[in-house]
Amino acid sequence: MKIPKLLLAVFLAFQLSIINCQLSIAQDTSICYLRDDNGKIREHNVDFLKMNLAIKFNTQEGKVFGNVKYDFRPIQYVVDTLFLNAPAIKIKTVLLNGKETKFTTDSLGLTVHFLPALNWNKQYNLEINYEASPRKGLYFIGWNVDEFVGDSINKGVKDRYFTRKQIWTQGQGIDNRHWIPCYDDVNDKVITETTITFDSAYTVISNGALKEKKKNADGTATWHYAMSKPMAPYLIMIGIDKYAYKDFKSKNGMMSRQYYYADHPETAEPTYEYSAEMMDWLCNETGIFYPWGTYCNVPVQDFMFGAMENTSATIYGDFYLNDTRSAVERNYVGTNAHELTHQWFGDYITEFSATHHWLHESFATYYSKQFIHHILGEDRYEWDRRMEQNNAMNADRINRFPVAHSMGGSNRHYPKGSAVIDMIRYVVGDSVYKKCVTNYLRKHAYSNVLTSDFKMIFMETAGINLDWFFDEWVTRAGFPEYVVSYEKQKDRIAIFVAQKQKVDELTGYFKMPIVFEVHYKNGTSSTVQEWLSHAEDTVYVNTTSSSQIDYVLFDPGSNIIKKVEFKKSFEELSSQVLNANHFIDRFDALRALLDTSIERKRDLLVAIFAKNNFQTLKADIVLQLSKDSSAAAINLFKTALQDKDMMVRRSVLDHLDTFPLSIVTDVEKILSDTSYINIETALRKLCKQFPDKTEKYLAQTKYLHGINDNVRAAWLEMKIKYGANGIEEAKKELTHYASNHFEFRTRVRAVDAIERLEFCNEDIIKNLFNACTNANSRLANPASRCLKFLFKNSSTLEMGKGIFISNSYKDWEKKIIEKTLQ
Repeated sequence: MKIPKLLLAVFLAFQLSIINCQLSIAQDTSICYLRDDNGKIREHNVDFLKMNLAIKFNTQEGKVFGNVKYDFRPIQYVVDTLFLNAPAIKIKTVLLNGKETKFTTDSLGLTVHFLPALNWNKQYNLEINYEASPRKGLYFIGWNVDEFVGDSINKGVKDRYFTRKQIWTQGQGIDNRHWIPCYDDVNDKVITETTITFDSAYTVISNGALKEKKKNADGTATWHYAMSKPMAPYLIMIGIDKYAYKDFKSKNGMMSRQYYYADHPETAEPTYEYSAEMMDWLCNETGIFYPWGTYCNVPVQDFMFGAMENTSATIYGDFYLNDTRSAVERNYVGTNAHELTHQWFGDYITEFSATHHWLHESFATYYSKQFIHHILGEDRYEWDRRMEQNNAMNADRINRFPVAHSMGGSNRHYPKGSAVIDMIRYVVGDSVYKKCVTNYLRKHAYSNVLTSDFKMIFMETAGINLDWFFDEWVTRAGFPEYVVSYEKQKDRIAIFVAQKQKVDELTGYFKMPIVFEVHYKNGTSSTVQEWLSHAEDTVYVNTTSSSQIDYVLFDPGSNIIKKVEFKKSFEELSSQVLNANHFIDRFDALRALLDTSIERKRDLLVAIFAKNNFQTLKADIVLQLSKDSSAAAINLFKTALQDKDMMVRRSVLDHLDTFPLSIVTDVEKILSDTSYINIETALRKLCKQFPDKTEKYLAQTKYLHGINDNVRAAWLEMKIKYGANGIEEAKKELTHYASNHFEFRTRVRAVDAIERLEFCNEDIIKNLFNACTNANSRLANPASRCLKFLFKNSSTLEMGKGIFISNSYKDWEKKIIEKTLQ
């Protein structure tokens, strides 16, 4: 039968829409309420089975010389071309099964042409010889920086934060393509081997087990690393520096190798505290033994993130590599746990596309939080969870992307997703949750996953349908906004709950099990749990007619992401803040007192401070009393300044604009505090309040550098701003700290101080030009901002233009610098 062309076109379009719908359902049974074009799964026509990568470097020129071999097989029926991501990589030769084959290149990568087309049932070998000068993905650190020499600035002592000579990689999201021609996406996994030739005086680290290290006659060595299981290409890594290591053996027999800089052995133990226990704990929590055979952590300088979970070999910013004193200020424990968790969630099982990125980051954030819970206790856990819930709600106030969306952003993929996993565990219970997670990991081992895979495991394992939960918390946006009130009705209490959030196609009325606690003045309590799901719900709690209510709790412990309006009297809040079992319920009552007059709440706050130990409660009390000049408040400040918790001591420094004279002596003692940040804050505030005593305070802190030179940078700034002498020498030293002789955090401190002080010279401009072209945006952005600020002065702008014209810069550097001169 002949069909008219128009009718045929309509029919084919309809069939295509059905096929697309079926494909969408096949990919994920969850409904997507917000279109996610960036979350599409990338098509590929071959399956890469094995990669053998051999590389060498020219460190002065920033070049990579590579040879990569792939074993692969076609998965599409007709394969006559193969595209590999390889932007700006110079391809020299391409061999198919040992014979040269046709290829073309463009700005995006390499296309290999097959004539005849490949056989669907055969396996092939592809070999590519290439050269790259990457600006992304692989980074050369410090190779063109002058060697350290003792001079009048550094007094002959090499600052711990002086720049190092390193090579390291960062492949996520799609940056390994800049130094390896590869299929650079998450939905194909490959078994890798890396062979790296480099100066034998260095340590070279890559994924997997070190199979061989061979010394060469030219003073180099060749390291051969190999994986035995497949991983996504973005997880390929290299780290090179003069490292030493310490091995940590867990009770389950797993050994993890933890690297540190050989010239700083004092950092090993403090940085890697809990490493052995962490491995045991995660294996137990997931129900899956560590899946990669070997594991290590590798510190690198100028890293643009916190850390990166490369398979078997995490790279992290060396700002976490700290001695005992610095580790108290900023330790690696939480980040260490986060990245180790990724070895299961992200590496062992990997998202199919960016829509499902939360399956990596939310789980890593969740288990890191739970490990901190394990070692530090319930109060810390409740506070961490509350911070996640707040971040989740803040994200939903900015835009309305769901958790399962490529544009969800960090606050959804990390804290909100973690809080969502908390709620899943709350809903199904610990035993069911753990068994389902184990089965989820086991079922999808070394493969890719969708959000629906995680949802369906609860049905397959425990017969629980969580469609409703994923619908409201994962694939839709928003959070419930509850308004709660109650009244006593003879022998029961009626609790009225209304949901006031805007309801539309992205946010509905939330269905959740909520616990209600009624506490009575005689010390007893009643507890009920009810499912709420409507615009208005009423919950009844049976009691006696003579029972006197002390206070009522809605969701005690704060298990649910939510905003709550629950008006309570001063008496109710007083009882709750003094007596509630959960820290977070006491904190909520304390925070609800914020607008209460000082006279009415002063005695209560003093009593709470004496009764509670957790830092957040004490710090909030200091905040609420910070404008109070009474003797009781002053005594509390003095007590807080002597508290064993550095964060409580810091709260006085942070929240008091000026220090009462009666506590100045106590504040001055903070100049020898164990916390470098406390010292910095005290130094700045004391010099500002008492500029005539600046030289005294500077003398007390003269030889302190702090963490990433925070104390030294503050010292120089105070010397320049309030000092009586030595100002030019201080300016010279601060200028030096802005140079490429130092790691990025030290440089940023110097840049910020220079901007505040509003002084400039040729060396500063040169240092800032260098900084604004740095690959690390956390340095480049402040440097660009500072330049634009300084160039508001016309003479400084002319100086900058002269330096730009008289010095040589690469084309891409010129484009960046020119923007600061406009």
